[in-house]
Amino acid sequence: MGRNRAIRQYDPRTTGQPLDLFTASDTRAPVILELLRSPWIVRGSDLGGGVSGLAGKRREHEIEVVWDASRGAPRSFVAGTRRYTVDAVVQSWAVERAWWDPRKRLSRRCYRVLARGGLYDLAYDRIADCWLLTGIVD
Repeated sequence: MGRNRAIRQYDPRTTGQPLDLFTASDTRAPVILELLRSPWIVRGSDLGGGVSGLAGKRREHEIEVVWDASRGAPRSFVAGTRRYTVDAVVQSWAVERAWWDPRKRLSRRCYRVLARGGLYDLAYDRIADCWLLTGIVD
């Protein structure tokens, strides 16, 4: 059996999980119901319905941000009617586009932050002098 001996001898039925994920009628209902209980599925579906106050995942929304000067990063932000406390800044970057054309110019400082178990992209628009929620990462 070689190096894969433990894998080939493993019996998945010993953990108590049924081996057949679907019912005998070949519907996918049990799997779908189980997935719908996952917090990341619920969060994604709430975005489309406007429950959280955000109309879509890739639209830019102006938001209120509390800046932490000691860390040089956002401390919290308000999107819709909810306040999110930033647990960590995952990544930061700058975006400069079309600097030669005043009508198309884009100058932003972007932050990907972890808040309430989700990843959010925040951007400070240097030209408009405002904060934007530019994305929610699934």
